[in-house]
Amino acid sequence: MINNTQESSGGIGKFSNCTNAEKLLTGGVADILLNANNTRSYAAFVNNSSVDITLILGDRTNAAIGKGIILKPRGGSYEINSNNLYIGKVSAIATNNCKLSFVECIE
Repeated sequence: MINNTQESSGGIGKFSNCTNAEKLLTGGVADILLNANNTRSYAAFVNNSSVDITLILGDRTNAAIGKGIILKPRGGSYEINSNNLYIGKVSAIATNNCKLSFVECIE
């Protein structure tokens, strides 16, 4: 679920810069969505396509369909926030050509 999670200090997370993007994925071919970023404080991924997309927390060489975080079609989502902060590479793979929307925010 995508929402505004509260920081441990009780406030809403704040970001100085966010990049919104869309990635065209070629069926069966893994691709990097985000490079490692030490200043990442938030990221969200939304599958608006009609096929499952597998999100991989790591390099695309480790990607396999169905072996990662499955984003279901038509709105399946995953969020990186202060509760599960991950600053490494993020990759994705799908069985068919599709699009994945995402945003990455930095401190």
